[in-house]
Amino acid sequence: MIKRYLLIGVVSVAGLLIVAALITANTNFNDQPKTPKLSESTAGTPAAAAKANTAGTAAPAANTAKAVLDVQGMSCSGCIYQIKSGLAGINGISDVLVDLSSGRVEVFYDRTQVTDLEKIASAITAVGYPATLKQTLTEDEIEKESSLLASRSKLYIAAVGDWEISREDFDTEISHARYRYEKAYGNNVFTGDQGNALLQRLQFQIASSLISEGIQMQEVRKAGFKLPAKTLELELDEYLAQKGISRQEFEKTLSESGYGYEYFFKKFENRVTIDRYLNDNVLSGLSNDLEKSQQYSDWYNNARLLAKVVYYDKNLENIVKGSSAGGGCGSSCTKQ
Repeated sequence: MIKRYLLIGVVSVAGLLIVAALITANTNFNDQPKTPKLSESTAGTPAAAAKANTAGTAAPAANTAKAVLDVQGMSCSGCIYQIKSGLAGINGISDVLVDLSSGRVEVFYDRTQVTDLEKIASAITAVGYPATLKQTLTEDEIEKESSLLASRSKLYIAAVGDWEISREDFDTEISHARYRYEKAYGNNVFTGDQGNALLQRLQFQIASSLISEGIQMQEVRKAGFKLPAKTLELELDEYLAQKGISRQEFEKTLSESGYGYEYFFKKFENRVTIDRYLNDNVLSGLSNDLEKSQQYSDWYNNARLLAKVVYYDKNLENIVKGSSAGGGCGSSCTKQ
């Protein structure tokens, strides 16, 4: 059985949207029009996305270098403000990029002015967020990295280690999300400034969910955990029985809601695999939901810190990091 611990944060946006599609379809299987073609989504085609991404890959300024740090305890815009404030006293820093979802901070600096990189890690640690310097890139390496990322972005939006997140998957989720919003609120829901803000929010949510899935699947794969095909088929049969729908009806519903069966099954396999791994190896022996929630949180945060998240799509990276910084957490900051 698919346990509900996944509701802590494991379930992907794809899973939630598919469930929503099923609920609608169970009412009337034939009233859903086809999902808009991918080319109609403002996410754009791979070629258009690649063109847009290369626009932001100008050569870095002379003497520019980049420090990449793993930072613990970040959770909201307040954390980002504290980190940037802690670095404000160091001359030569030109930009600071913070990715809350991966616990990664990138600091761009003038290498003629900043010669002791431990000062950067120490300054972040001093404001309450333990930081470890993981990598430094020279001006030439930054330019080369930008070129490689622009090339990869034609097919993928990001990677978590060797787990690459395809642009096709991202576009599928965006197209379906657009369809459901337009069905609920009208075809003009994505027009104007508010519509653009809504679309960016959806892009942030979907990208973050796909990256979260990638972080967890990386941990599962590192452990060598894999479910037999027969187990997955049994899980799917049980899932459909709970929904009261046959497989034939289900495949028809998926097609009408814009999802192919193969795509759904790929996402379903990931969800079930993560769930089984958690139940067997992370949550085993725990007696109540509170303990399980805390144990899962600890496991995921550790996996996130160990994961190397690289965005190929720089525009999407800016949306994710900008949206991550958009909300506060009040007294719930996890500052160490």
